[in-house]
Amino acid sequence: MQLRQQVKETDPMAGTKAIEEETVTARPISSDIGDVQIMTKKEHKPCFFFTVDTQAFYNSNVLYSSSIGNTFGAWQIITTPEVGFAPKIQDEQYSMFFPRVGFRYQFFTYAQAEPPKTEFYQTVGPSNLNFQIANPYASLGWTFSDDLYLEFSIQGNIYNGSGRDWSSYNNFLNEYPLAWQATWFKSFAEIHSVSITGRASYVFAISPAQDGSASNNQFSRTDNNLTFSWSTTPMEELNTQIYASFRLAKYTGSGSDQTPGSTFGSGNDAFTESDRLDFQQTYGASVTWSPMEYLSVRAFVSWTKSDTSIPEPVTGQFEAYNAGTA
Repeated sequence: MQLRQQVKETDPMAGTKAIEEETVTARPISSDIGDVQIMTKKEHKPCFFFTVDTQAFYNSNVLYSSSIGNTFGAWQIITTPEVGFAPKIQDEQYSMFFPRVGFRYQFFTYAQAEPPKTEFYQTVGPSNLNFQIANPYASLGWTFSDDLYLEFSIQGNIYNGSGRDWSSYNNFLNEYPLAWQATWFKSFAEIHSVSITGRASYVFAISPAQDGSASNNQFSRTDNNLTFSWSTTPMEELNTQIYASFRLAKYTGSGSDQTPGSTFGSGNDAFTESDRLDFQQTYGASVTWSPMEYLSVRAFVSWTKSDTSIPEPVTGQFEAYNAGTA
């Protein structure tokens, strides 16, 4: 009604015009009317998503072993298709929450890069290590403030392997992590940003018996991770990052010296589930280029060193570096 009155005051002939014409005629509005709110539809982003990520990199210590006989490098390819549901809550009172459920499936494939030290791997080759992980998950994120993000999650990691013949795949490990994560993010000087991420999880694991018996091995661990990251964005399509990550893991196990059916060695090089405390440190850098929406290419390099409280030759005490692209 205010707009109609204003039109009449500014145009003496307005009274003779049809209503339809008045509704599409643009007229200046005097300042005494105040602010005019424009009503538009709320933006609705897709709730479902589907992504495919592929990493190809050189791993200098494929078995994460300190034993010379089991230490060799190979190319590793990890392909991860993922589908999920991440609804955006429209209610302003709860818009700071971000629920998500999904399923990802990871394919780990190995290609020989240098001669293995042991006769077993010289005969079979790294392709015998191929395995897959089925990973259903659910999480709830909370934007606590402009700089702080919290997330709680639960998931399952179902390991199947090994080798190229899928028909002979066996389920050799199941993990069920329950975790929380907090990320503090701060940007400055327009192109620079820093973040600190802390993550803690409790993982219950089952190693199914491979001999047909019902005597599955059960063990658990607690993981605590702290990551420091510095990123720069010199242009919209380019991002660089350097980071340092530290992990403290406490294993509480069955005391078994070897996982049944494991391909991670035998004898003195067998994987142990005994109680132990591991400390790992990782340093890395990456460059990401995003030439278009929904597509990015990343090159990275990292170095990891692991120490353990007991003489654990596989997965506990090792050094490894990775370099490749994703």
